[in-house]
Order: sequence, then C-alpha cells, then structure tokens
Amino acid sequence: MRCLRNLLIIFFLFSSIIAYSNGRKKILVLHSYHQGLRWTDNVNLGIQSVMDSVGNKYELDYEYLDTKRNPSPEYLEKLIELYDLKLMKENYDAIIVSDNNALSFVRNHGDKYFKNTPVIFCGINHFKDEMIEGMQNITGVAEEVDWDGVIDLILTTRPNTKQLVVINDNITTTGKLNKLSMVDIQKKYKDQLEFIYYEDKTIDELVTDVKKVKGDTSILLLTFNKDKQGKFISFQDNLDLLIPASKVPVYIVWSFYVNDGVIGGKIVKGSFHGEMAAKMVDNILSGTPIDSIPIYREPLDQYVVNYNEIKRFNIDDGVLPKGTFLRNSPRSFYSEHKEWVHIVLGILSISTIIIVVLSRAIIRRIRAERALIKEKERLKISVKHERLLGIIGRLLNASSDFKHVLDDVLKLMTEELNVARISLFSIQSSDDSAVKIKSRISTKGKNIKDVDQFYFSELEDVITRLQKHRSIVSNDLSNLGDKEREYYRKRNIKSVVILPVVVEKKVLGLMGFSQNQQYKWSRDEISIFLSTVNMIANAWERNSLMEARIKAEQKNLDAIRLLEESSRLASIGVMAAGITHEINQPLNAIKITADSVLFWQKRNPGELPEMFTRKIKTISEGTERIDSIIKHMRKFWEKPRDIGSETVDMLSAVNSALSLVERQVYDHSIELQSDLPTEEILVHSNFIQFEQIVVNLIVNSIHSLDKVKKESKRILIRLSKDKQYGIFEIHDNGTGIDEEIQEKIYDPLFTTKGPESGSGLGMAIVKSFIDRFQGDISNYNNADGGASFIVKFKLQE
Repeated sequence: MRCLRNLLIIFFLFSSIIAYSNGRKKILVLHSYHQGLRWTDNVNLGIQSVMDSVGNKYELDYEYLDTKRNPSPEYLEKLIELYDLKLMKENYDAIIVSDNNALSFVRNHGDKYFKNTPVIFCGINHFKDEMIEGMQNITGVAEEVDWDGVIDLILTTRPNTKQLVVINDNITTTGKLNKLSMVDIQKKYKDQLEFIYYEDKTIDELVTDVKKVKGDTSILLLTFNKDKQGKFISFQDNLDLLIPASKVPVYIVWSFYVNDGVIGGKIVKGSFHGEMAAKMVDNILSGTPIDSIPIYREPLDQYVVNYNEIKRFNIDDGVLPKGTFLRNSPRSFYSEHKEWVHIVLGILSISTIIIVVLSRAIIRRIRAERALIKEKERLKISVKHERLLGIIGRLLNASSDFKHVLDDVLKLMTEELNVARISLFSIQSSDDSAVKIKSRISTKGKNIKDVDQFYFSELEDVITRLQKHRSIVSNDLSNLGDKEREYYRKRNIKSVVILPVVVEKKVLGLMGFSQNQQYKWSRDEISIFLSTVNMIANAWERNSLMEARIKAEQKNLDAIRLLEESSRLASIGVMAAGITHEINQPLNAIKITADSVLFWQKRNPGELPEMFTRKIKTISEGTERIDSIIKHMRKFWEKPRDIGSETVDMLSAVNSALSLVERQVYDHSIELQSDLPTEEILVHSNFIQFEQIVVNLIVNSIHSLDKVKKESKRILIRLSKDKQYGIFEIHDNGTGIDEEIQEKIYDPLFTTKGPESGSGLGMAIVKSFIDRFQGDISNYNNADGGASFIVKFKLQE
C-alpha cells in the first residue's frame, strides 16, 4: 500500500513537471555578433530584465552568428549547415533578432527554420522598410541614432571645436552604415565643423594619428572593428588603444564605449533595445496581434557624460542638457553610507515610537488634570456671570428708559469683567456716523481716548459687517482692515469685541468692548457680552415702542424736511452751473489779459523782462488747464441724457479717461504704457459710459498691482481694430485672476478686494454697459502673471 502511494506521488510530480514544461513558450534570441561583445551582452541584459519581471513564462535559447569576426561567405555556408542540423527540429513561438546581419539571415533563410513564426527585431542600423519587404509576422525596434544630439553636445561642451575626427572602419556592415549617416549629417554642419575621417588605416597607424590630434579638434569614436589589413579590433581594443592616446575629448554614440577617458555622448543602449523587443514579444505571445504593434522608430538613447572628463577639459556641467546622467560624480554622504543611515534611522524610529507612546500616556494624564481645573474655573466664572446678568437685567427692567441706568450697567461690567472700556453707540444718524449713547472707561483703560461720535467712513469695514448682523472679535486687530487698525491705534485700543444691537431685525446700534493691550477674549466673556447686548436690545425695543407714537406725530414734519432736503439737493446742480459760470468769467478775463500781454510782447520783443514773460505764459497755461479740468469733471460726472447708441471715438474716450486716472497711476509707482493709433476709431457706444469702462478697468489694475511686490509694475493700454470691431485692451503684471473665480468676476456684489476697497459692482457695471451696446468683453491671465481684458465694440459703418 505504501509503495503504491509513493508511486502515485512520483507520477503526480512528474506529470506536473511535464505539464509546466509544456506550458512554457520557447523564444529564440538570434544575435548577429558573438557573446562577450558588450553591445550583444547589453541586449541580453535588457531581454532578461523583462523576462524576469513577467515570471517564468518563457524558455530562452540564444544563438550567435559571430559575423563581426567571421564575415566570409564560407563561414556563412558552414553556419547554415550547422543550423540545418540544429534548428530544423526546433519549434519556436517567437524569434528576437538582434542587429542587421541576423535580420538578413532570417529574411533569406527564415522560411526554412521559422516559417510563420513572429519575428521581433532590434538594433537595426539605418532601418528601412525595404529590409523586411515580403516578410510576414514581423515588427521590432529600429536603432535610430540622434546624430544631431551628439553633434550639438560636442558644440555645446566645446564651442571652440573647428574639426571633428570621426573614427570608423568603413569595412564592416555597421561601419558602412555609420559612414552614410555621417555624410548626411556633415552637410548640415558644414559651416560649423570640418569632418575628418580616420578609416582606411591599420590599428597602429590609427593610434599614431590619434596621438597627433590636438587643439580645437574633438574625436567622435564610432565602430572601428576591422583595420585595412582585415584584423578584427574589439570594442575593448578601441578603448584600450585609442583613448589613452587622445589629448582631446572623445565622444561616443553607443553604450559599449562608456568608460574612463571617454567624455560621453547621446548614448544608444543595447539594454533599451532588448527591453523594448522583449516587451513586444510578451504582448504578442499574450494575444496582441503582431500587425497592431508598429515598428518603433524613435531613438532609444540617453545623454551620458563622465564627470572626471568634463573637469579634465574644464567644461561647466551647467551647459549639459537636462536629464544628463553624470558618471563618477561626487557621491553624497547618504550614498556612501546608505546602509548605516538606514540602520540609524530604524533605531531612531523605534525609539521615537516608544517615546511617543509613553509621552501620549503622560500627556493624557496631564490633560485630564488640566481639564478638571479648567472646568472648575469655568463653573466659577459661569456662576459669577449669571449673577452679573441677573443684576443687569434688574437694572434695565427697573427703568422706563434704559439710557438712565446705562452708566450703572457699564460701571458694573467694567469692574466685574476687567474691561478697559465699554461703549454703546447709535448708528441711526442721518450723516452716516455713530453717536455715543454712553461709555465707561475703567482705571486700567485711562489712556484710551474716548470719542462722542465717529463717521462710518472711519470704520467702513466694521460698519458693513455689523449691518449684516455679524459680530467682530479681534484679539490683536490683525483681522481688521488697515483703516480700522489705524483708527483704533490712534486711540490706544489694541483689542476689541464689537456686537450689533438688533431691534426688530434692524441694526440700530453697536456695543464695543475694548482693551488697551492685546487680549484673548474668552468664550464666557463673549457669551456675557452677547447676553448683555440682547437685554439692551430688548430695553431699546421697549423704548422704541413708547416712542412710536411721538414718531408718528412727527412724520409730517419729517416729510416736509425730506422735501426740503430733496429741494436743496436738486439746487446743487443749478448752483454748480452758476459757480462754474462765475469761475469762468474771471478765468476768461485772466486768460485774455495774459494772452494780450504775450501778444504785445511778441509785437514788441525785449520790452518786458524775460522773467515776466515766462510768468505771464505760466498764468495763461494754468488758466487754460483749470478750464479744461472744470469742463472734463462736469462732463464725466454728468448723467448722460441719452443712453442710446451714438458714435464714439475710442481714441478720444481713452485719452479722456487717462487724464482722470493718470496721476493716480503714477502715485502708485506704476508705469503706464500705451499703444494708441494716430487715427480715430469710431464705434457704437456712449462716450461717458465707455470712459467709465476704461477708468474702472485701470483702477482694478491699480488695486491688483498694489498687492504684489515687484520692481517693475506696468499697465499697458492698447487700441486697435479689425474688420468688425474696435478693440480696447488693458494688460497688467499684477496678481492675475484665480481660475476658480474666472466666471464670477462679472457677477454683481462679487469682489476679491474686501469691503474696505471694493463694492463688487465695478465689473458688473462694466459688463452691463458693454452688453447694452452689443459689445464683448473677455479676460485671461497673461504671461507676466497679471490679468488682461479685451473689450470690443462694433465699428461705425
């Protein structure tokens, strides 16, 4: 029984081995040259790396034609006789062909040995489709050399090179193909380099000639495998004999020449070709049709340069192409001691984990203790605040007018809460100002400057946020605008809490809590502030209801006063016209008098001193400028009588707008550049509204440039036209427009400037003006990092 079981196990294992062996596909790798040639060995390394990565799926056989050392027809005949015995009985699933001679062999004899077998070639010099004409089931990798890349590297690293010595045998197949390539490349660089060929020589003659090369000459070593006597010269012989003899840099094309003494080049690697061919084989044998895999015709190369050689010839590594592999470059401490670094880091990591675990346990205990202490303090404060709120509530409810007890309330709060100043303001003033109702300054805040009134323009951002029912808490004023920070600092206030007093969903006032030093407001403090403000709001509402009847009785008086105000505002236009007229009369008199004196001086030269003439001329020019400014400002702020389409000269409108904002541009240290035509560009628009578009866009550019720190800030204005449109362009090198807000910039109330410097209406107004006249506006971020806007209006026919 035991013997039978053992026999079954042996049979099972043997069957598994047979099945596994039968499941592996066989691949023949046919090389043109011999084993031990560095190119051939590198191709094998590339193939094997891919085969290792896909597992043990394939069985590889290697054959070497050895044609570089044995190129004779007699040798080829004997080789065919050998393969008749060796290959006829084999059945391969795919053939990898390396280099030209092997491809020629498969083309001429493939039907005998490998009929209908997929053929994948690599390392084929000067590949042309004629090489595989008539062959089926074939694809592969052409060995393309980037000759331009090699020559450009020579001229980049040694720009003084006048002559290029090319070492090539011109006997072997590879050498002949190399010569054809060099003849083509020589035509391209004939004005920069003189090409000299060392080819029909013995190896000794070649070594002697190389020793004589010097000066502004470089050497390009290709393949010198046969001298003129037919002697085989290996790649290693090339390196051993020629490189020590050279006094000038030696450049190469293939990786088998990479060695000390060679400066480098744009290297074609055999391993790259082997990898690419092996990947194609794997795809084909995995089911991909060979016809769907195109021949790869791009160079498989890499810039490789020897660090020691560029230092020897004083070549700056900064001129090397990006991505160049620098051999023998100085190694870092990490590269030298990588294993020790890993060991030390491992020890430190384990130690750190232990320390972290212990530390977290200690920290949890400390936090628990602190949490208990903090909770105890919070409960004490909570009890204190509840008592304080109870007193404040009784005070406010005990009086018919909460303003009568405000002093007691604020005094109690400053003493109990240790606040430097507490103040209550009404913001219902008709002159856009906040009027103090009551304030209280504690002893610690005696250096704070109290105010009875402030204008909204002084705290514009604060008022805007309060009117939106938003509270303001600032420990150090850093989250406030520049204008607000300056306002508080002048009054020795360094920390604030400002809360809106909301009555019947309207903000009627504000209550401010201030410290004369940076102070972190606690949640409990802010909570009691909010409760106090709510109680004051309730008291305020009661007062409002009591005063409602009085306000109703005064409604008629208010209406009459409103009519008076409206009448007064309406009179401003008439008064402005009268004032302008009154100014123009004496202005014209001054102008006429000055011009008369100048005319008299012109008729009577020398009668007046030169200084008087200059002064009178200055007076004339000044009056002229005053007159133009008055007219321009009146026209700009005047509401257009007809907002319908009219003929507008874009050049005049742009110049008019520039005269308004040019000084502002220069005050912000911005260079204003213009590219304006000499002839007018007439479009359908409205002069005043087009002028406002230009002003708004320039002001936006100024705000954008204020946010960047650059030595050169620029705004470029350009006018042009095409067949259909007059085109206005404005470009700056400011912050640009973030991609996520590109589609929002024309929305009403959308702004990135903050409430203190933007209403969010400027671009919406610009867009509405342009749409009104069927124009178009577009924007993009330009190459300088700033924003560019292009505005188009239809040309007047």
